[in-house]
Amino acid sequence: MTSAFQFRLLMLASFCWLGIQAGVITVNSDIPNNLEQQEGRIVGGQQTDIANHPYQVSIGLDSAVLIHICGGSIYAPRVVITAAHCLKGRYAYTLRVVTGLTTLADSAEQGVAVQKLIYHSGYVKKTHANDVGLVILKEALTYSANVQPIVLARTATVVGAHAVATGWGKSDENAQKMSEVLQAVELQIVDSLECCVQYATKQYVITEEMLCAAAEEGGKDTCQGDSGGPLVVDGTLVGIVSWGIGCAQHYPGVYASVPYHFEWIEQQAAVYM
Repeated sequence: MTSAFQFRLLMLASFCWLGIQAGVITVNSDIPNNLEQQEGRIVGGQQTDIANHPYQVSIGLDSAVLIHICGGSIYAPRVVITAAHCLKGRYAYTLRVVTGLTTLADSAEQGVAVQKLIYHSGYVKKTHANDVGLVILKEALTYSANVQPIVLARTATVVGAHAVATGWGKSDENAQKMSEVLQAVELQIVDSLECCVQYATKQYVITEEMLCAAAEEGGKDTCQGDSGGPLVVDGTLVGIVSWGIGCAQHYPGVYASVPYHFEWIEQQAAVYM
């Protein structure tokens, strides 16, 4: 390793450490804004059953048929947690939420109507900051074996912890269609500083309100259509699928940190509990 390269890595690590500690996002004006490549993005996973992940929901665009656009997690009978980028620019009446299904094509009805969309006022599309939001349902969900809320993580997740992400997103970033059957992929929590150094080489910044996860052997990730879905450790929601560079392209997936946003979620959801 050359001294010049070592110096660059040291500088990147120092920059990332300061940014993570301060919670500051520094934006380079040359950062690309291609959301097809950046948005929450499952690759290398396997089919699973909704009974194993009863908190998982599909957020669909209401048209002649319900079109899956994002995932989400049940927090309360009328509250679903998802990503801000799944909600901004949309209207509540155009969305419906499907619960309790493993295969979306099995849906005989058009899900539950949405009353209100709430996304973090600090959400920034270009930097993916504060990528967290809530979907408020018109009617309360009836809990069952396949429909259950998930507990939110309150404290930071340990690096290396075993995590599971689920969703109906693409199984390959070049795939033309989403997955019809729910997929699950096993990942590990990645050190934020290491993740930041990797992304800094592409002029992106990882801050304290973000969480990174990847598979040690590579080839596993979330993909387009998984956005807003859950990242779970020991039965608790630790992250919300947010963004990344491609799918399984040697960069960890980036998630909105649930412990960081715990108070915001609780405050916003309180009215609808």
